Amino acid sequence: MSKHDVVITGIGIINPAGTGKDEFWHNISTGKSAIRAISRFDSTDFPTKVAGEIAEFEPADYIPRRFIVKTDRFTHYALAATELALQDAALDLTQEDSYRVGVWFGNNAGGWDICERGFYELYNDGATMVNPWQATAWFPTAAQGYVTIRYGIRGYSKSFVCDRASGASGLYFGIKSIQEGFNDVVIAGGSEAPITRFGMTCYYETGEVSAASDPEKAYLPFDRNRSGLVLGEGSTVLVLESKEHALGRGAKIYGKVVSGCMTTDTDPTSGANFERCMARAIQSAQLQPTDIDIVLAEGCGTQQNDRVEGGAIANVFAQAPNVAVSVPKALYGHLYGASCVTEVACSLLAMETEQLPTMNQTEPDSDCRLNFVTQPQSHPVRHALVNSRAREGVNASFVIGQ
Repeated sequence: MSKHDVVITGIGIINPAGTGKDEFWHNISTGKSAIRAISRFDSTDFPTKVAGEIAEFEPADYIPRRFIVKTDRFTHYALAATELALQDAALDLTQEDSYRVGVWFGNNAGGWDICERGFYELYNDGATMVNPWQATAWFPTAAQGYVTIRYGIRGYSKSFVCDRASGASGLYFGIKSIQEGFNDVVIAGGSEAPITRFGMTCYYETGEVSAASDPEKAYLPFDRNRSGLVLGEGSTVLVLESKEHALGRGAKIYGKVVSGCMTTDTDPTSGANFERCMARAIQSAQLQPTDIDIVLAEGCGTQQNDRVEGGAIANVFAQAPNVAVSVPKALYGHLYGASCVTEVACSLLAMETEQLPTMNQTEPDSDCRLNFVTQPQSHPVRHALVNSRAREGVNASFVIGQ
């Protein structure tokens, strides 16, 4: 039985760089950084000084009030991004078979804000003052769960916790659920809200978070002075459909998922399996590296990981050394569960506008000789390769096409 083609018909974005795809894309394509000094709490004596914060967000603008008190900020973002994506896709889920619609989300660490507030309530006010929804609100599956509850979705669904590749994992298997005929529609995405003292302390202990205090120099993927990633918050949600379903309802199609591949590494210092992941994704798309117009790299900003990824990209694109490479998350922070889907959205918007997503970089590393997009550029995009790589060794690559 042939697999169903998967197309993307809706984009919903809640991001430090902007709310909604238009504001977000204007800032990303023109190189406007949303990395700022932390304002959510006093970081004077804190090891991390900067983050990608969402400055203005009112949950009640997007979410029924009965859900707000029951959920954490990361679920607020997910519910808001889902609503924007469904509006963008002009998709009325009440007209769909709820058993043929699924939700596939990535989230790495759950609800930091409600967890931190719960500790305060417990130790300062007593157990009776802790939010009764605490236990379900912090859990990493809460975003997927509340989206299914709000929209009455009953189809094949799942949440993934996989470090930086959490969102990539949800996207990969959500695509599979359409290809194999389990779903007609998938709400795919991810959400994170780690900008709290407790959350950022835990992330800092991974050794991957930059301690730089200058927002302009904190997140510099593939730069010789790189010192790690900067955390961001927000959510991106994509509406995926089988091509038949999208055409049947006359939907606008942004692009299609041409192929996807996942591999695992046992040695984080080797890029062999990451290289194999990219090569397989391109081969499965029945393309050559010369057919790829832009690579959206993981670019986590550590010395070792960027060197490994840079070498893998250079090897795969040996016959296309001038392929454009960008790390748009350098402008808004690493979103973990929402990272990969945000960059898939960037690839779709690049195809639509013929503007490339930009990135921060000041002094390119001589060990990472690639054609980075550091200034606004116009260029037609027919195919993009989107990468994701977890600290634990999961690699993912997707080819997105027109």
